[in-house]
Amino acid sequence: MVNQINKNLLESKIIRKLDLSDLMLKLWISKPENYSFKPGQYCTIGVNGIERAYSIASSPDEDSLELFIELVDHGELSPIIWKMNVGDKLTLRPKAKGIFQIKDTNYDNYLLICTVTGIVPYVSYVRYFLNNNSHNMKFHILQGSSYMEEFGYSEELLTIAKEYPDFVTYLPTISRPQDARNEKWQGMTGRVNIIVEDYINEKQLNIENTIVYACGNPDMIIDIKDKLGQNIGFKVLEERFWK
Repeated sequence: MVNQINKNLLESKIIRKLDLSDLMLKLWISKPENYSFKPGQYCTIGVNGIERAYSIASSPDEDSLELFIELVDHGELSPIIWKMNVGDKLTLRPKAKGIFQIKDTNYDNYLLICTVTGIVPYVSYVRYFLNNNSHNMKFHILQGSSYMEEFGYSEELLTIAKEYPDFVTYLPTISRPQDARNEKWQGMTGRVNIIVEDYINEKQLNIENTIVYACGNPDMIIDIKDKLGQNIGFKVLEERFWK
């Protein structure tokens, strides 16, 4: 049972839980009436007063809040979530927050670079703009992970990219191709911040028609800002995920 330590907190409950691996899961929680957010924002959930912010994968027009959660060593909330079940209650702060949004829709290309759970705001972008028929925008999503099991949205994004190739391109890459956990991997290899320059050249992206978003590992973001921002001149927006 949730202890309501703050009367202003909303109540939510788990409506679906999908274990992807020992360290990754998707969680769907109920969306309270009148709860609103913009694509790219995050919600703050809690259990017994322990709170954590998670980016929302859902589009705002969906009926629930979808989260992509990584089990953090020595974390406070994620180990609790791992033991929870459908129907269990949690708290939700009444306002979604975050400025990692698409506010300028005048670019032709949106180069969205991320690592692991940094994919979440991009999933929300894709779902929202697809639902609203904004096909004049092109999303180039490059996701890096150590292990193939960390690509929690690859099937969805590859399906959309196949059906709407002028709207979405999705390129996942792993940094540890020799690891036994990746023995079935047949896709791109190399760190995402390393392969991105070749991708830019291949797709002929330039600073006039492209804006860059970087989300996830702070070291990756620093490298992207240095390579693409300072050295080339791309506008780079960032969202750092600290463990």
